[in-house]
Amino acid sequence: MTRKKSRTELLPPYNSPHRTLCLKILFDFPDYKEKQKEGYPLRTKEELNEIAERYKSRYYGDKIGGITFEEINDEQGKKSPTIKLKKPTFRKYIQDGLLPKSSDYVNIGKQRMALFPKDIITHINFLYYFYQVADANVITALKKMASDEIWGITFREAIESSSEYNDICLAVGGYCGYGDPDIIGAVKEALVNKPDEMRFIIESIEKIENEFTESMNTLIKYLENNNLEWSEIED
Repeated sequence: MTRKKSRTELLPPYNSPHRTLCLKILFDFPDYKEKQKEGYPLRTKEELNEIAERYKSRYYGDKIGGITFEEINDEQGKKSPTIKLKKPTFRKYIQDGLLPKSSDYVNIGKQRMALFPKDIITHINFLYYFYQVADANVITALKKMASDEIWGITFREAIESSSEYNDICLAVGGYCGYGDPDIIGAVKEALVNKPDEMRFIIESIEKIENEFTESMNTLIKYLENNNLEWSEIED
């Protein structure tokens, strides 16, 4: 007898193409829209984009972007107190691969706090719908629609869903700036069944890295070979 899968087993993991596709169709999914009308604290796509943009370029000392657990729950509380997360539940979601791990740490006052990707509330909203609102038949229907849409995912979406950066520009920047191999691994994972396309993309990234290094070396040489007189420097 086949064992019935738990909801957690049915849920597409974070950073998977299937999760990306589910989020892509979620806001037009009939049951989701109906439950919003019924008063469930489900966010619109516009609300989630606004939150992500607000935390995208925030400064924490020398760190740019990200959102702390406390800020996540502040945002949740603005929508409804019922959707705030307890820390053990939050940690369990991360351990199960349903939410992203912290992307960085920052010192706020005397506390060292974890920073999470700016779009994490989009995924928390999805988990709330999946666990607390949708029934088993609706979950099956949503996943089937996502599977039927698989042809529609772009290379960019597939690669970004496999990258810790969730943004190809940032991932390529990390590779060029300090050799972070994340983008190469993401390309290999996303395009494992398309070796020719994979090779072309990796070669393109390596070309960008070579041009970046060459341009950076030219800039550094120029900066180091030109001087300022002390009289030209303001006090």
